[in-house]
Amino acid sequence: KLTPRITGTAKALWLVYLLLTAGGVLAYWLAGMTLFDAVGHAFAAVSTGGYSTHDASIGYFGSPLVEGITIVLMMLGGASFALHFLAWRHRRLGDYWRDPEFRAYLGVLISTTAVTAAVLFWSDVHYDASHSFRSALFHAVSVQTSTGFTTEDFSLWPGALPTLLIFTSFVGGCAGSTAGGMKVIR
Repeated sequence: KLTPRITGTAKALWLVYLLLTAGGVLAYWLAGMTLFDAVGHAFAAVSTGGYSTHDASIGYFGSPLVEGITIVLMMLGGASFALHFLAWRHRRLGDYWRDPEFRAYLGVLISTTAVTAAVLFWSDVHYDASHSFRSALFHAVSVQTSTGFTTEDFSLWPGALPTLLIFTSFVGGCAGSTAGGMKVIR
């Protein structure tokens, strides 16, 4: 239980969602998006809905900063909102690390990112290791959380990378998150 009453819990979870979304709007706007794009993308990233105001999704902006903000928002959307509330209420980031489901969630993301970045770099898909890492991290988070944002067509990536990413979508995010999948806890 987060609060003694269900209505208090619902309000707390809405507050977490609202704060994450407002922070996302501000971050996107400061990164150079129009207010319309910032609001649309913040809602889509935190809710892991993935709808973009542009056909090229996040790739439209061609900005590593926008990609980084999106990665953070998608990761936060894929984590348990109850865990966000507890960490906020206790003012302890350590609450995240103490949660075994969150550690497993990060473990899957880190492993998928490492394998994907290595294959992208050694296959000469990207011109440098940092671009390979950024692309791998972005798409690993986007696909695992079922957000669906893209910066490039990962179906053209070599080998079994697209299949690896799709398998992570079955795992999904944490229970109590907006992400799809079966949930990490299972």
